[in-house]
Amino acid sequence: MNRNHIQQGNYTKLSGFRQVVLSLDYGFQIGPKEPVRLLDAVLEELDYTRLQHLYSSKGRKSLVPPHLLFKVYVLAMTEGIVSVRKIAEQCTKNIHYMWLLQGYPTPSHMVFHRFFQRLTVDVLRDLLSQFIQALSEFDSLDFSEVFIDGTKWEAYANKYTFVWKKAILKHYAKLPDKLLVLQYEIQNLLDIDVSDMTEDELLVLLEQSIREKQIEFVHGTGKRKHPLQRAFESCLALRDKRNEYDEKLAILGSRNSYSKTDHDATFMRLKEDHMLNGQLKPAYNVQLAVHSEYIMGVGVFPNPTDTNTLIPFMQQLEGQYKQHFQYVVADAGYDSNENLAWLWAHDYKTCIKPSTYELSKTKKYKKDIGRADNMVYDEATDTFTCAKGRTLRFQYIRRNKSKTGFIKQNRVYRCENCNYCGLRKECQKLKFGKLPKGNKTIYIATDYRELLAKNKAVFDSDYGLQLRVNRSIQVEGAFGITKEDFEYTRFRHRGKVNVEKDLLLLAFGYNLLKLHNRIQKKRLGQRLFETNSAA
Repeated sequence: MNRNHIQQGNYTKLSGFRQVVLSLDYGFQIGPKEPVRLLDAVLEELDYTRLQHLYSSKGRKSLVPPHLLFKVYVLAMTEGIVSVRKIAEQCTKNIHYMWLLQGYPTPSHMVFHRFFQRLTVDVLRDLLSQFIQALSEFDSLDFSEVFIDGTKWEAYANKYTFVWKKAILKHYAKLPDKLLVLQYEIQNLLDIDVSDMTEDELLVLLEQSIREKQIEFVHGTGKRKHPLQRAFESCLALRDKRNEYDEKLAILGSRNSYSKTDHDATFMRLKEDHMLNGQLKPAYNVQLAVHSEYIMGVGVFPNPTDTNTLIPFMQQLEGQYKQHFQYVVADAGYDSNENLAWLWAHDYKTCIKPSTYELSKTKKYKKDIGRADNMVYDEATDTFTCAKGRTLRFQYIRRNKSKTGFIKQNRVYRCENCNYCGLRKECQKLKFGKLPKGNKTIYIATDYRELLAKNKAVFDSDYGLQLRVNRSIQVEGAFGITKEDFEYTRFRHRGKVNVEKDLLLLAFGYNLLKLHNRIQKKRLGQRLFETNSAA
């Protein structure tokens, strides 16, 4: 080693002369069963026309073709590498990445950054649907069932940057009173009726009066402000505050909160609560659709619960694929009258765990005489008979409208007389520590019960048992791999669009890794795990 050049920073002069070796194709140094070979072969079958259209045909061409950048990005996702700097570093050190580049110059991290910014959600969804179509030619993708589950992923936003809708509405309601006080002060100063003027009109009037009286604004300690200057500043602050509230309400939309550093993130309670204080963090509700162990679709929603995400997510999948899933399999978080009604109306069969499934197996539930399920129903007279032998007759139909606009109908039944009933304490629930004075009333959603019966027939069948077992393995396993194996527990980008693009690229990496493992383990064509082997 030449020690004279050790401090120059150019390490090429440290070592002596080395024999020059002609560089050959990096493919000779890559094993035959490496995932990068499969990745290159499968992704080469896709049509990148829409991706090419994201780049202008005029001017200087891209340093590296977009489809090669896409391959490199997906390869990085299979290894859990999401940082563009680390991807660029791999392109200089890892022969797998060099082989994918096909001799093109090594791209910098800014090339990958600009590539990600150019990508659109529609283009990635189109590429994913093409990828699934290519897989269906040699693997078991027949759209017979889809497993759906969701999780709350922490957003790339500061924890204490919350904006609450209730707080804004509370302060917004105080603005009219403040305006009245300001109008009264200005009316006394100018002796003009300003009761019908808004903040903008008052500012114009005050500015004109200040100019006519040649009042100079003063600031700082030891200087007394003119009353018109004080009124002008108060009116300006009031107008700015109203505009601020209007802007925040526009950002909120139908949500109850958002983060100042990521306007699309909503504050939710996450499972990772190390302080055990129920702290709210900015997050997104991520929905995955999995079929035959492959991620078929990704959805990003602001809802903290999964109930209201199912219908828009299924509509998204319908627009993404030409084929139609037969069975929708999900957990109890998706059980609702609206969801079941929509799914069956659109020719989907459901295997959704009822929300009261675990509770209905308990002894307490079965002995609860106040529940309609434990009463005797007479279809001929349309009446229920309670444990005391008294009759509950139909009264009227009550209609409730949800936030999504769905109208739920309940048939209301009421007991004729609950006086002097020895089982009243066991039958009627206490309200504020006291028994209700009225007679026993129950609410029956007839159409919902019919849908639950159809769903339960599938849920309790042998095929339903296999679907339930596979839901736990496939879709929950997808979340487990992305969070634990890929170490992807927090988003790296801000904004719903960037978050969804990140997840779609992650889905490509997951699917290619899953395809590689299925080929190596000779499980191609196996759509579902057997119940016994899974247990």
